[in-house]
Amino acid sequence: MQILKSFLMNLSVLVTFTYLFNLAFKYIFQNASSQVKQTALIIIFIISGWLSIIFALKGQSFTLFDLRAVPIIFGTLVFRNPRHLLVIGSGIAVGRLVIADITPQAITGSINVLILGCLGALLVQFYQRNALSYTSKALVSVFSIITTQSICIAAFGALPTEYYLTGVFPYTYPAGVLVSLFFVFIINDFYKEQLRAADIRNKNQILYRQTRDLRRTKRELEEKANQLMQSSKYKSEFIANMSHELKTPLNSIILLSQLLLENNEDQDRDQESRYAELIHTSGQELLKIIEDILDLSKVEAGKMDIIFERTSTEDLIEMVQQEFEPMTSVKGLLFEISTASDVPVVLTTDVFRLRQILRNLLMNAIKFTEKGKVGLSVDIDRSAGSEGSSQNIVFTVYDTGIGISSDKQQFIFEAFQQEDGAINRKYGGTGLGLSISLQLAKLLGGALSLQSKRGEGSRFSLHLPLHPVEHVYTD
Repeated sequence: MQILKSFLMNLSVLVTFTYLFNLAFKYIFQNASSQVKQTALIIIFIISGWLSIIFALKGQSFTLFDLRAVPIIFGTLVFRNPRHLLVIGSGIAVGRLVIADITPQAITGSINVLILGCLGALLVQFYQRNALSYTSKALVSVFSIITTQSICIAAFGALPTEYYLTGVFPYTYPAGVLVSLFFVFIINDFYKEQLRAADIRNKNQILYRQTRDLRRTKRELEEKANQLMQSSKYKSEFIANMSHELKTPLNSIILLSQLLLENNEDQDRDQESRYAELIHTSGQELLKIIEDILDLSKVEAGKMDIIFERTSTEDLIEMVQQEFEPMTSVKGLLFEISTASDVPVVLTTDVFRLRQILRNLLMNAIKFTEKGKVGLSVDIDRSAGSEGSSQNIVFTVYDTGIGISSDKQQFIFEAFQQEDGAINRKYGGTGLGLSISLQLAKLLGGALSLQSKRGEGSRFSLHLPLHPVEHVYTD
């Protein structure tokens, strides 16, 4: 009866620990690293061994029955490192000495557990070298460890050998085997549950990544669709604007040419000269529109010729001043040009394309400025480096015009786009100048940037290398 009570007590303790072990791994150690899980397992196995010793069936001065070997059996089925079994065996053996007084029985009990830990380590090595099923490994571990434990108790245990073999062994051996097999079944079921949980977690992670990728792809597709819609809208507006921009000079040319062809006698020479001048102006406007379209096509097709040559910085600035000072004077604007003292006298670049960029920027500045000033400053970007080869020359075109709102600044450098795209907009133009200027700046090895605020004017800064890395010459 006493053996049955002890058996049920040990069984209850191990069942409770197994349940707690299951809960811990399900809710606490689920996302922990493998090292943390292994450490937790070792501690749980050692503590369960201690409790088995505490609740063991005891005689007058010796232990009749406990389940201290069961954690070692578990270890042979759970761990892949033999050293873990040695740690478990040593931990339970130390607990055997701490829990009870240091007596000959306690010492022999600790030695028995150490022997079982060494046997568990050997079994783990054996399983690593031989591919056995879980059932086969469980049977080998249970019978070998329980049998070894019984042999150790009979050989040098505290119990008399004859008494143990006839009065204790017939009950404790089958009970130990049955309990061990029972817990092996529980561990197997837990192991399968962990595999299922891990599989579900992996599938959930895969589904989460796929869902995230699908959402990202959806956003990208929506952005592309919006860009296509915007591009289509801007191109439609561009075509409509071009029909407006082209029709105006063409109608002027046709009408004035017709008037000249009629050659009425009452037409004087001055009137004919005025007609010819208007025809010439309309032709220049038409030519400018066609050049813009052709330049954009060349840049996009990679057919733009860039010729780097040495040019005078002073001559360049003087030409800009002679070209644009009369325009600003007509509109009543102040035109400023400033040059830093350390700007080099000679600049290596494609002067024709540089003038084209500056012309586009200054024409826009004059067009969108009703009062105030328009200016050009030339400076050296000292933040680019201390060596001349790494410094940039900066041409900044600024004005006090209408400015550009922040939400429109990212679009104005794109082809066919303007801040105001309606046909009846106040300011004319093709909307290609800034896009062409940006592409030309890149071809020259530089960059074009913008600082602007609605109603407070704009600053376009053209950064060009003083000494381009590569000179591209064309015949």
